[in-house]
Order: sequence, then C-alpha cells, then structure tokens
Amino acid sequence: MGRKSLQAERRTQILDACEEIVLLDGLASATLSRVAGRVGLDRTTLHHYFRTRSALLGGLVERIVDGYLAEVRKVQDEHGSNSDVSAILDFLLSADFSRPDYDRILDEFSAASYEDAEVRQHLRRLFVTLEEFTVSLLMKAVPDVAPERVRESAYAIYALIEGAYLLNALGFPDDRLRAARRTAHRLVNELQGRGRGSASGADES
Repeated sequence: MGRKSLQAERRTQILDACEEIVLLDGLASATLSRVAGRVGLDRTTLHHYFRTRSALLGGLVERIVDGYLAEVRKVQDEHGSNSDVSAILDFLLSADFSRPDYDRILDEFSAASYEDAEVRQHLRRLFVTLEEFTVSLLMKAVPDVAPERVRESAYAIYALIEGAYLLNALGFPDDRLRAARRTAHRLVNELQGRGRGSASGADES
C-alpha cells in the first residue's frame, strides 16, 4: 500500500516537473534529463516511471484530459448524477470553462505536432477522448436515437466547443460564445425530438 502511494506521489512529481518545464521553456525543453534533474532523480530512476519521453508526454496528456473532465464532473455534482446535458453545455460553452495552463501546454503540443508524429498521436488521443466523452453525454440524454446519429451530432458539438473556446481565447466577443451555445442546444433539441418521435412510433406500433 505504502509503495503504491509512493509511486503515485513520485509520478505526480515527475508530471509536475514536466508541466513546469513546458510552461517555462516550451515542449522541446521537456527532455527526460531535464525533468529528472528538476525532480532530483537520475534518468535510470526516472525510467521506472516513464521509460521514454513519449511515455512522459502521454502521461502529461492524460493529466490534461483528467483535469478537463474533473471540471465537467463538478458541474455534474452540482446538478446531481443525472445532470441535464444542457447544464454541461452551458458550462463548456462559457468563459468559466478555462484552464490557461493547459491551453498553453496544448499550444505547445499543437505546434510540435506538425513535425513530430508521436506528439501528434498524443494530441489526437486527447481530442478523441474528449470527443468520446461528448458522445457518452449525448447517449445518456437521448438513448432512443440511433447511435450513429448521436455520434454525428456529438462530433459537431465537440468541434463547436473547441472552435468557440479557441476563438474566445483570441479575444472574440462573448456574444459569439453565446451564439455557439445556442447552436449546441439546437443540435441537442433536434436529437431529443428524434428520440420522442422514435418512442412515439414504437408506442403506436
């Protein structure tokens, strides 16, 4: 038990160091040697936790995903376990959904992804995970709609969230964010209408 706890603590310290280096000096500076030195480890010990730089960057991406989802779960906790998807969309498409530190790290990943295939894979994995989370939210909200239709709308909503979030960070006015929020709600309402239609058809048959 104590050993597992120590491993988790050490892993957190390593990821903290990696994050700090990326924020200070950019992704290219987050080498295994520099991260190990910042934590006070030698590279051999670091390899027990992350055998390669790619594994380390993968761990950093997992942390970012967990951080974003933790923010969403706070909203779910406030509204109960059966949170209406509308409340979550309101949060995701608002100025409250902001993690400037993670945004800067993802900017570094995005810039490096053009030249580094492994970084590109890590970045893609992050976006795929967040897209799948959006799919799961909609699946719960409209269980009677065909999965492929839900997935299609989930992708549109997720792309809307990502685009609106980026443009808001670049200084686009808040009314654009509100317009994106209304569009997301329309997509959900359309799905819910399809679900009610499917249920009604089943009752009539």
